[in-house]
Amino acid sequence: MTENQSSPDSDNPDTISEQAMAWFVRLRAESVAVDERRLFQIWHQADPAHRQAYAEISAFWEDADFRATLDTATLSPQFSPRNNPPKNLRRRSGIRPDAKLLLAAAASLIIAAIVYQPALSCWRADYCTTVGEIKTVQLSDGSQVTLNSGTALNVNMRNGQRHVQLDRGEAFFDVQPDPQHPFQVDGRYSNTRVLGTRFVVREDADNDIISVVSGVVEVSRDRQNPATLKVNDSIAVDARHQSEVSHQPTGNATAWLKGSASFDNAPLKAVIAEIGRYRRGSLIIRNQALQDLKVSGRFDIRDTDKTLESLQQTLPIRIYRLTPWLVVIA
Repeated sequence: MTENQSSPDSDNPDTISEQAMAWFVRLRAESVAVDERRLFQIWHQADPAHRQAYAEISAFWEDADFRATLDTATLSPQFSPRNNPPKNLRRRSGIRPDAKLLLAAAASLIIAAIVYQPALSCWRADYCTTVGEIKTVQLSDGSQVTLNSGTALNVNMRNGQRHVQLDRGEAFFDVQPDPQHPFQVDGRYSNTRVLGTRFVVREDADNDIISVVSGVVEVSRDRQNPATLKVNDSIAVDARHQSEVSHQPTGNATAWLKGSASFDNAPLKAVIAEIGRYRRGSLIIRNQALQDLKVSGRFDIRDTDKTLESLQQTLPIRIYRLTPWLVVIA
């Protein structure tokens, strides 16, 4: 950090919270230089909002219930840091090692969520959406594609081709019929071929899921032994095989088009993972018992804070907000 704290975003509450979190982490390291402490005092005294943000984080951290939660808290897989914690985050009086690791992870997640993720999502993509954004684009052949949150795709409509590469995320395709030029969508593992229909392709961590809303599509892995899907059919394709075709209403698969997410007796960890797709930062569940709580219902993905409050009202859980980007469920 530098003495010059002024920037176009310095008055933004989210930016101030990010700065306060970074200072909170740094000041609890084993070695903090005198100059760093002086810079912190300059930042701390520069604005009442700085002092309030730092006081809120400090007070929250000392909350007994929250500290108890951290004893067993684990980051969900999609947010877990891949690197080992720095050596200067070893145990120091007053702060548990796992607590320091969580703080360091949170600070890293803030930077990644705010600075890097939008750039990575849109890098070399013809169309993309940032976290929480849903938009529809029209292709040159008249087909329409609706991109869900955090989605990136590339399109090739040259020389009679109709080819889309889904690089990440989820998209709903409303394909203009053209028997002479099949429409193809390639996901991480799947290849989907259609003539004219409506369907969803979703990339999860371990597989692609294709769900048909109308018409007929062919889905294969490596373009071998395609399976034929009709209305309300779904299939999952991973690195090794493709599942059997399942038949069920596609309402849950397309609920996001209307700004909601639907669950039927789903584990809380799956619900939280889905909600996390529409907000920046990290959602932490305390332990396995809470992760396996069953959830049914339809929730608003356009207001994830409201959704979290709804879960708190209907389940034996409490919601802790450390910053706009770090939420603990205990």
